[in-house]
Amino acid sequence: MDLPIEIKRYIENELNTISKNELQNNAKNISLNYRTNEGEGKRLLKSQNEALAYAISRMPATYEAVYNSLKHSIEIYNPNIKTMADIGAGTGAGAIAVNEILDIEEIECFEREDAMRKIGKKIFDNYYNISEKSNWNKFDICKDEIAKKYDLVVVSYMLNEISNDKKDIVVEKLWRICNKMLLIVEPGTMQGYNNIINAKKKLIEKGGKIVAPCISNECKLPKNDWCNFSCRVQRTKIHKELKEGNVPYEDEKYIYIAATKDEINNTDKKRILRHPMIYSGFVKLKVCDENEIKEITITKKDKEKFKVARKSIAGDLI
Repeated sequence: MDLPIEIKRYIENELNTISKNELQNNAKNISLNYRTNEGEGKRLLKSQNEALAYAISRMPATYEAVYNSLKHSIEIYNPNIKTMADIGAGTGAGAIAVNEILDIEEIECFEREDAMRKIGKKIFDNYYNISEKSNWNKFDICKDEIAKKYDLVVVSYMLNEISNDKKDIVVEKLWRICNKMLLIVEPGTMQGYNNIINAKKKLIEKGGKIVAPCISNECKLPKNDWCNFSCRVQRTKIHKELKEGNVPYEDEKYIYIAATKDEINNTDKKRILRHPMIYSGFVKLKVCDENEIKEITITKKDKEKFKVARKSIAGDLI
């Protein structure tokens, strides 16, 4: 599911006022800052032009990762969600993704960087489906407090920006302002996975019930292994130019955790952890269930399951 076309058009129209060289340099600097300043809590961009470069280079992938994470989560637990908070909202990709899936009535975006908030608000103001029900707030999760509670709290690609000594405190803050479900999305790196596993432990400690993607409370993967999922992001012409890419798409790897304060029914399905191995008469899947991680084989004899397995991807339930 791509970003709504109205949002893509608005961002690209704004980009026409900036030189291609400046955009490419900004996009490269943003990517470098996010890779090399992990966990430092430093300001990673400051100017409006940097925020625009971020919007075109990172918004589509963040949107897709949040969209898919939420879609998989509500397969397990789908409460009546009317209010949401997007913490560390950037230019609003997470909030837009949630709004495309759920019937949201009130959206609050919290973001530290002035340039990000300014661009995010402009994007929202130019998209009829979200503008009237959203509000933007200057907010630093490490320093500030939120008194209000929300049905759904979303955090995307933010824990990796926070120093290790503050991550547990931040997760507790997020949990306190959540009424029904907390969704945390991180890069699909080993560090991102570790951030998610540590957040999971903290949420369980606080009484949280894990919704997705995990089937069990304790991860069964061996040490030095991790799981992630992937979504394909279609690139526009300017997106390709900024990323200096030759193909019309990129694959975004992400990992997430969704937790709730409600009791939920355990699923008897399994989560697919790796890309299916498809052969002429059977499909091999690496899956996670309540007890273990194992490899299963589904043959043509089981017609319905075989059809589903052939079309499945990592992250799906089966």
